[in-house]
Amino acid sequence: MKARLLALWRNLPVPVRRAAHLTAGAPGATFRAACDAYDAAAKARAERTAQARAGRRAKRRNLPPTLPVTIVGFHGAVHGLGEGARMLARGFADAGLATRAVDLSAQVGFPVDLPAVFPPPATDERGVVISHINPPELLRWVRETEGRPLEGNRHIGYWAWELEDVPSEWNAAFALVDEVWTPSAFAADAIRKIAPPRVKVSPVPYPLYLNPRPAPDRARFGFPERAVVVLMAFDLRSTAQRKNPYAALRAFQRAQATASKPALLLCKVVGADLYPETFEALRSQVADDPSIRLMTESLSTDDMAVLTASSDIVLSLHRSEGYGLLLAEAIWLGKPTLATGWSSNVEFMDPASSRLVDFNLIPVEGDGAIYRAGRWADASVEDAAGKLARMIADDAWRAELAAATAHNGHVSFDRETWLRMIRELLPLA
Repeated sequence: MKARLLALWRNLPVPVRRAAHLTAGAPGATFRAACDAYDAAAKARAERTAQARAGRRAKRRNLPPTLPVTIVGFHGAVHGLGEGARMLARGFADAGLATRAVDLSAQVGFPVDLPAVFPPPATDERGVVISHINPPELLRWVRETEGRPLEGNRHIGYWAWELEDVPSEWNAAFALVDEVWTPSAFAADAIRKIAPPRVKVSPVPYPLYLNPRPAPDRARFGFPERAVVVLMAFDLRSTAQRKNPYAALRAFQRAQATASKPALLLCKVVGADLYPETFEALRSQVADDPSIRLMTESLSTDDMAVLTASSDIVLSLHRSEGYGLLLAEAIWLGKPTLATGWSSNVEFMDPASSRLVDFNLIPVEGDGAIYRAGRWADASVEDAAGKLARMIADDAWRAELAAATAHNGHVSFDRETWLRMIRELLPLA
């Protein structure tokens, strides 16, 4: 005990030792202070050691790509990022490649609502790891696992971002990746601005062609027989400020006031239980409007596809998108789309099947938790209302737009083009 006390005493800063001599009860207080300092120092040393070990294991080594391909992400979660990870895994399996999956849903607090489709990698398997998580989650995962899942593997970070500039905090994650993939050219351009020259950044859109095309079932959702159903869907975890549902509500109400036939706006909301105040504000705004319905029921991917297939138009007046999954799914299901004409969605919304809404670029405000700086779009409610009113009223035009979706040539909708892109980016054989 005396030896430890002496060692602790000597480790204290000189001013602390001098002050302790002048303090009543100095021996006991000094011992307690020394113990606290010792424990804090030991914890800090352990964290630094673990971080250094994780960094060494996960450090980029530019290893050649080999099988299997492991997709790390939120596979079990009903979430846009979860669906993205699941689609990538299905895409690699469709290419005939050995595919593995690591589900991180529970680790970040997402409910695990979906069963595992692909097995996790065996302990001794080495190949390609594609982490379908953004840098903050990647850094945390590497720290918590001490980098073991990346050791000896080629590592591709699949990152999505919705603004023109990515956060500076992402810089640290480049040391952990051999290259970066993104779901859109818009996101790739943002990431390239801060990527070191050695890290290649490539747009790799999701393989939407793998999604099922179910038949409509309007009766299941209680849709009025003669009404034109407009679908708007958003996840409050992706922030109401970015998804901007209030503008879409106003646009629909204006369109409904001038349209010559009845319409129903169905707002599919995810995360209402997590953001009750935001949801209540939304509900109070539409409480007296029978033509607007809020839906918070949890739907599987297949059920969501049936809901989209049962709708007539898909509407989004988002401020920015890193891909625009709902809009892409709608096009794949043959639905006319109306959305803000800015960010990633313009890459697959062609003029033959879709309509883009005019906008002004404004400073990002009111969303400091995720989006703290930059600019995004403020869609014109007036322009959206005019275009939506015509889509609702003109059955023939709406049918023409729907038919044109079958000819959309974006890589997300074409199997051979998507598989060729993967073979070029990841030459495994």
